[in-house]
Amino acid sequence: MGTDEAIIKLAERNERRESELVHRILECAMTPEEARFLLELPASNADLAAKFNMEEKAVEDKIRRLAQRGLVVASRRGYRYPGSLGTLHDNILASKAEYVPAGIDKLWMEFYESGWWRQIAEGNAALGSPILRTILPLKTAPADVELLACESVEAIIQAHKDLITVRNCCCRVGAKACDHPVDVCTQFGRRAEYDLYRGSGTKVSADEAMAISVKATDAGLIPTVTNMSPMEALEFICYCDGCACLVLNPTLRAGNVYQVLAASRFLPKVDNDKCNGCQECVPRCYFDAIEMKELPGYDTKKAVIDADKCLGCALCMNICGPEAVTMELEKPPEFIPETVAGPSAIVHTPPAEGSN
Repeated sequence: MGTDEAIIKLAERNERRESELVHRILECAMTPEEARFLLELPASNADLAAKFNMEEKAVEDKIRRLAQRGLVVASRRGYRYPGSLGTLHDNILASKAEYVPAGIDKLWMEFYESGWWRQIAEGNAALGSPILRTILPLKTAPADVELLACESVEAIIQAHKDLITVRNCCCRVGAKACDHPVDVCTQFGRRAEYDLYRGSGTKVSADEAMAISVKATDAGLIPTVTNMSPMEALEFICYCDGCACLVLNPTLRAGNVYQVLAASRFLPKVDNDKCNGCQECVPRCYFDAIEMKELPGYDTKKAVIDADKCLGCALCMNICGPEAVTMELEKPPEFIPETVAGPSAIVHTPPAEGSN
């Protein structure tokens, strides 16, 4: 039996009309009847009720159920099917576990490995400047340096303390490529409201959000935010890895990570007298910026940082038992831009998609 025409039309909205893999993903995510309903969005509840011979309350309930499964997003004209394939991926896989269809994670990964990863890497790099920025984990900044609000985990969380949610990481749910924690993606503002609307996120306090941050970074995840300085633009803190993250993994594979992910303003410095050569920091670095080298005057190899590769994430400091690594301020405040290369919605789950 061939693919239902409604499924094909939705794939066309994702610019993948002819992709059999996308057809299979959509067939796993929804029924043909639901696809036909999604094709009519955005529309008023009254118009949808008339078209599908439903009560308006039933229409409202149906849209919420579709949202629970990640199949609609908010827009200025009302709820609609996600036009961005990345948004669809993120929404579906960040849904509450009971709403994620069995087997859809494998279908997404098959599509990712078929070449989507390279398209993501090239598309993000083409924006012209990094869309995300690393920020230091809690308690890794030098004691004599006052962090800017937009580069401080604590300041960002406190600025949004009235509404914070945490949800599953769509990337690690999909890839299942590592043992890093999944329930750490932190949302604020409209993103948090959307999480609560569809039941994908849990509301947490500022203290709980900071505890989540410590858990994530202790496990080897890099805190990242939109590469902008205005606090109101920082609607999430994601905790990324090179194994699964749909921003970091494809750009590492394509070799253009520095075009997509901006460094922090800090670089690590190694105290050679304290470094015991344990090498724990080497595999912790996703950017291959640490090498163990023989240095004059020392019997054991020491960790040496390649500043050209380092993104100043401080994960090496976090794991250093002998406390041989410290972070030093290297860049001025102007290093962090006031505007981002593309819409912040291009990364992870946006609260709204366009107005068309």
